[in-house]
Amino acid sequence: MFGLRAGFAGGIRLPVTERSDGDGLIRQLAFAPLLRLPLRQHAGAASVAVVRAGDEVQRGQLLARAEDDSAVPLHAPATGRVVRITEQADAETGTVREIELAPLPGDTQEEVLKPALVAERCRPDELLLAIREAGIVGQGGEAGPTHLRLARARERGVRVLVINGIEGEPGFCRVPALLARHARDLLSGLRCLLRVLETDQAVLAVESPDGEAAGAMLDGAVDGPCPTLRILPPRYPQGAAELLLRRLAADSRDFSAAEAVVFSLGTVAEIGRLLGGGRVVTDQLLTLAGDGLREPGNYRVPLGTPVGFALARAGAEAELDRVLLGGLMRGRSLAGLERPITKASTGLVAVSARSAARLPQPTSCIRCGECVAACPVQLHPAELGLLARRGEVEAMVDEWHLERCFECGCCSYVCPSHIPLVQMFRAAKLQHRRARQLATAEAAA
Repeated sequence: MFGLRAGFAGGIRLPVTERSDGDGLIRQLAFAPLLRLPLRQHAGAASVAVVRAGDEVQRGQLLARAEDDSAVPLHAPATGRVVRITEQADAETGTVREIELAPLPGDTQEEVLKPALVAERCRPDELLLAIREAGIVGQGGEAGPTHLRLARARERGVRVLVINGIEGEPGFCRVPALLARHARDLLSGLRCLLRVLETDQAVLAVESPDGEAAGAMLDGAVDGPCPTLRILPPRYPQGAAELLLRRLAADSRDFSAAEAVVFSLGTVAEIGRLLGGGRVVTDQLLTLAGDGLREPGNYRVPLGTPVGFALARAGAEAELDRVLLGGLMRGRSLAGLERPITKASTGLVAVSARSAARLPQPTSCIRCGECVAACPVQLHPAELGLLARRGEVEAMVDEWHLERCFECGCCSYVCPSHIPLVQMFRAAKLQHRRARQLATAEAAA
């Protein structure tokens, strides 16, 4: 365990994969014949379509505007024609509107560009508006509107910016790619965030496999603010924002967790890449991983690309047992490969049929306590698992604090009985959320 000195208990040591030259590469994925674009690709309200079926649009053109403060606009990932606007199933709200866009074959795909911004010449409120209008959301998997988090951090008087350069999932390699290919964007994004927060204090946290690359990037910064580099020994899931703040604050006399805000390395780079070039969000940087792919690695994937199309371009085997949206620890198994890539996507794992055949089958809980020792937020996964099997969801929430679980997967990983605890907790949370929505609707009727 980390112990008190490290800021939190629990967590696990996963096998450390040494970085290779290929981890720093980013390949561009081609356009699929049809792109499907949900109007809610983030944690917040859906955007509202401003186009209609039959409209021709240019890459970067506004497709849907943000009418709620928790919404962000959606832009065309390709020059093409709007085929139709439909209603699709959505796990959170029941249904969500979706724009289907057919890219024009042979088009130059030039983007609609806005004036580039220089942080030092802009007021904080101008940068906040530009971040929102570019459609930027968190790139660390949380997918919350970045402008909203920044505005709240300003209101709290945050004085330290923490850049989270810790890989969120084992087997993913977005961090070395960002450090190698987007160093200038990272430094530009850093200046924007510091300008908005009106501070000059920043910390870049990475784990030791990426320490050398992070140091080289910072050594190349010739002017402007430069963050303090903190290199941490690998430990999962210390990349979670709350845990990372505890970890850094426990070893620092300069700030407390309440005085800092965390933004992922990907979010910082995206701000610098887009605002510095007058661009908007049209694609997503993903790691495509797993033993079911012949060409795994980092890809820039146009928004709306079907998962199956992306995997095929990465050399997917004909027989896959499952595809995980996300990584091996926190990923969710997809029911179908037609699901589109959105702003919330961080990676895909293609699991081959041969490796799935070697997976052990779940057995009964032996009450060993391994899951309790591994839980980084000090819950009791074994007890929660027993309640889940009995269907006692209210007790899981009210008495055993299920809402504190952020589904890191540590409990499932260490369980000697191979019980899929995190999947059971997800199902219980969804059941509880739907029950609350039903109760609210009945009360309002």
